[in-house]
Amino acid sequence: MVPTPNPPHPSAPRRATGIPVPLDRRSFLVRTGRIGGAGFLALGAPALLAACGGSGKTDDADRLSLTTTGSQLVGLFNYQGGYLVSGLPQRAVFTIASAAGPPTTEGPPVLPVRLTSPGGAARDVTLERHAEGTPIGYYPLFSTFDETGIWTLTAEIEGQESKQSFQVDPARDVKIVQPGQAMIPVATPTGADARGVTPVCTRDPQCPLHERDLASVLASGQAVALMISTPLYCQTAVCGPVLDMVTTEAARRPNMAFVHAEVYVNPSATPDPGAGGTTPAVDRYGLTFEPSLFVARADGTVTSRLDNVFDTRELAQALDAATA
Repeated sequence: MVPTPNPPHPSAPRRATGIPVPLDRRSFLVRTGRIGGAGFLALGAPALLAACGGSGKTDDADRLSLTTTGSQLVGLFNYQGGYLVSGLPQRAVFTIASAAGPPTTEGPPVLPVRLTSPGGAARDVTLERHAEGTPIGYYPLFSTFDETGIWTLTAEIEGQESKQSFQVDPARDVKIVQPGQAMIPVATPTGADARGVTPVCTRDPQCPLHERDLASVLASGQAVALMISTPLYCQTAVCGPVLDMVTTEAARRPNMAFVHAEVYVNPSATPDPGAGGTTPAVDRYGLTFEPSLFVARADGTVTSRLDNVFDTRELAQALDAATA
């Protein structure tokens, strides 16, 4: 059974369904002052991070949008661009959303899909459902995309064909740190040195992952997991539960270092949590979304990146791979 989502933060805007409006890519950038002007909010996963603010890389925007009737396949990532890249191993998560918007509470244990490239080449893939310890069930797709452009995932849901298209960009155009690349030594806030970030942790009670800063951990040559999230100000029901999973694993793995970094510098200073800007960890790791977990070997090479949602099974696999 899928756990009941945590109640949203009181400041989170709501749809008519009562589900918080997702912190999409464009809203994130506007909030933090990185771009100006108004944009449109594409229909995405109402309780998770949706893609929006068109990528400007295709005139066929309709192929990246969703219908509003019937259950459908939904990408829980910025599917309009700036997220997936070609030539490197990628993880993209999908869910089945109801006609009303929220992700469905149940779903098939496996989901047969067809992955079609921009050039029209197609292959069949089977996605496995994950829901252990998360407030939502999801289906991760693992692929190394050999073309840039619009890819499409097609599934049959409730007897109807459902498609989710998504943009894949050249790696040089996406700033997010990728698996296989080096971790960036950021001096993250600790209990002893907040480095201008207040609070150091918005979890209540504060999580125990602020004893050492990331830069010191990387210099020590220790395998590390960096969790970037803001439990209190998260626009979704996911940030708190995934941080709890990480803290639980930290207690079980004394030979691995775990670091948590918040998203906003001073979120309680004004009604808008992002008015004071984002923390160095968010900026240096190229994030326009949260939560995100970076896992690296002792030599500092990223072995896994788990974005937007993950469960206890995926988390354990990612941590095991970094210390194998």
